[in-house]
Amino acid sequence: MGSVVFTIAIAAPWVGVVVAALLPASAGTVARAAAWATGTGALAAIAARLLAVLAGQQPPSGGLWAGDAVAVLMLTLVLWLSAVIQMFALRYLRGDLRQRWFAVWANALTGSTVVMVCAGTVVTFTIGWIAAGVSLVFLLHTYGSLPQARQGVRRTGLSFLIADAPLVVAVLVLTLAAGRDIRLAEVGSVSATLPEGIVVAVALLLVVAALGRSAQIPFHRWLPATLSAPTPVSALLHAGVVNAGAILVIRFSPLIAPVAAAMLVIFAAGAATLVYATAVRLVKPDVKGRLVFSTAGQMGFMMMAVGLGAFAAAIFHLIAHALYKSALFLSAGTGVANHAEQRTWPAPEPSPRSRTVAAVLLATALPVAVLVAAKGMLAPQATPASLALLGFVAFTAAVAVAAGLRRSMTAATLTAAAIGLTVLGFSYVAFLGIFEHLITPAASIQPASPWWLLIPAALLLGLELLVNSPRTASRMHSALYARTLAESTVSAPTRIGPARARQKEAV
Repeated sequence: MGSVVFTIAIAAPWVGVVVAALLPASAGTVARAAAWATGTGALAAIAARLLAVLAGQQPPSGGLWAGDAVAVLMLTLVLWLSAVIQMFALRYLRGDLRQRWFAVWANALTGSTVVMVCAGTVVTFTIGWIAAGVSLVFLLHTYGSLPQARQGVRRTGLSFLIADAPLVVAVLVLTLAAGRDIRLAEVGSVSATLPEGIVVAVALLLVVAALGRSAQIPFHRWLPATLSAPTPVSALLHAGVVNAGAILVIRFSPLIAPVAAAMLVIFAAGAATLVYATAVRLVKPDVKGRLVFSTAGQMGFMMMAVGLGAFAAAIFHLIAHALYKSALFLSAGTGVANHAEQRTWPAPEPSPRSRTVAAVLLATALPVAVLVAAKGMLAPQATPASLALLGFVAFTAAVAVAAGLRRSMTAATLTAAAIGLTVLGFSYVAFLGIFEHLITPAASIQPASPWWLLIPAALLLGLELLVNSPRTASRMHSALYARTLAESTVSAPTRIGPARARQKEAV
């Protein structure tokens, strides 16, 4: 029974593709039917997990598929988010001529992602990976008549082509070495038969593919170019596609984790992207632009966690980011209205120096105290990587709380900050503990040193100080915003009139 339900969940989005493409009905009708097909798959995924926990009927773990906890968890997340976003798109695209196009390729993207997260072999994973990239490119072409959309398609397609080629090469090396398609759990044993130099090269090739799909430096330019995509497309992209990089590294961790150079590259790229995206987000004036660079920064943090060997933390942040960012994109219209209203508010008065000092001290003490208490009570076992990540989380929480207390420090705001930090801190540590029990780490890991976290932390602190300094904020805003425009704004093609064309020919 568990195998049947699991198969239904995997097949559901592909049924949606067939329905949306071939059903002779109105676009709205086929889009609704396709969304319900994906929703049925989400219910089947939940049923598969319940059967595994309550009745001991595990999903299939042989052949093409992996029925482990990570696969079922990601399967449920992907199908539910896709179903919700497609339901939202029914109203968003009502009467739009491209509604059927969206329904077809949204379900193709969902089905390809499902194949990828549930893959049990390297070839199956690669097929799902490439199919998801192709489906996203077609989905970004929903409004292909717009110059910005065409530029986004070109940048995304080129980035995926460059970054996915190393994955294909790495998989070819592994399959040729084994003489067959191998299971993902076997990549460690197969790599042990290869020379050390080949193993390092294959690991770095896999890392390049992961960085490209997650829009990490140096592949960070394609994500801002997708700003012109309709909101449902952006929600699917930011809640699902960009998370694939961490999935790749975790699935191939028996090969990647023992290679210190690969783990250091992952950490360095994530840290650089986090700092860059945070700097740009601080000066972006539009809501959707801020969300785009927020996604890049979150992916950077997730890659830093992977580089430190904290795979459970990376999966937890992946799921939390998918849920949070999909909600933000689907409510972007409300965010625009709120932002427009806030721009009419009077500028806040400068904070007194005494309040600023008190805000910094309290904001530093509260997160540290909460996380230390939560760690000691809920998960006393600790590793250097987990402690370093908790320290980084405490640092970012302190920056956010200090910014709020600088504007208003009253008994009410202090109480709200203390209660909020306590709830979030204990929940964060508790969920991390749950995911650490669900995910089996690689047998051998050579992570980046946790001390490297001091570099992005210092740079982020410097950015915060620069932004809040009246002398440097204006210059920083201008420089960063000009850089952002160069990377994310597409100029309309210049049209030359007939008279001007004849003049150029004469010259």
